[in-house]
Amino acid sequence: MRKIWICGANGMLGSQFTSLLTSLNLPHIATCQKQADITDLETVSDLIRTQKITHVINCAAYTQVDQAEKEQKEAYLVNAIGAHYLAIASRRHAAKLLHFSTDYVFNGLATLPYKEDDLCSPIGAYGMSKMMGEMKILAEHPQSVIIRSSWLFGPFGKNFVSTMVKLMSQRDEVKVVADQIGKPTSCLELAKATLALLDEEGIFHFANPNETTWFGFAQEIYRQATDLGFELKAKKILPISSQEYPTAAKRPSYSTLSTEKFEKITAKKISSWQEALQEYLLSIHPQNQVAAALCRH
Repeated sequence: MRKIWICGANGMLGSQFTSLLTSLNLPHIATCQKQADITDLETVSDLIRTQKITHVINCAAYTQVDQAEKEQKEAYLVNAIGAHYLAIASRRHAAKLLHFSTDYVFNGLATLPYKEDDLCSPIGAYGMSKMMGEMKILAEHPQSVIIRSSWLFGPFGKNFVSTMVKLMSQRDEVKVVADQIGKPTSCLELAKATLALLDEEGIFHFANPNETTWFGFAQEIYRQATDLGFELKAKKILPISSQEYPTAAKRPSYSTLSTEKFEKITAKKISSWQEALQEYLLSIHPQNQVAAALCRH
């Protein structure tokens, strides 16, 4: 019988997993850093052993891309050392490890969607720490699953969609970078996809089709939010270049992930990010939130 451990359960993706597994009535435990620090090998090893864990889903990560340039040791400790310790502990107790990585392991110079066996060459500290985590996991516990994803959004934490809706409700115009290309990914869709890979091994890419820019993503957010009746102040969404919006960490200009392998192995068709976006916007619509609050009382 399967029993899943969700590490990093208080983050956006971890919270989504907790919600999904609870709704599916699947046996699981969920911990945050204070309850189980993945950078402490004996703690994670003891937990897997005593709880009789069969699958470890690692949602714990250092994800502050710009801050990672200053805090490289901190990023490496969680994203590489913590991942390594989970691999050691999982192998030690015959558990499957499912770990999340990122499109930022690539340098962004490609012109076609990145496949799982394409060369990794990160251009920032965050991407480097995630790549090192991948390498350590595969060397330590080759039966693990590594899922690379990109541009996550979901109802359990701050993300691009919630930020855009907030800005659009406060400003007359919103400027968004238009020269970075990738695929938005719904946390709910990613969580469901992960459950389809519980018995697999190796590296997989998952994201919702189709590729777009942050500007294109913002335009669709604006269109759908307007149609759904969100009260938006913005009248214009304006494209800008990465140079006009400098950040501490350089982003890959092209980081589209190919999902051919996932679709072939699982025989699952992935819904578009536009469809997933509509589902998410409906969940955060002010009227729905009021209704949900009334149901709780």
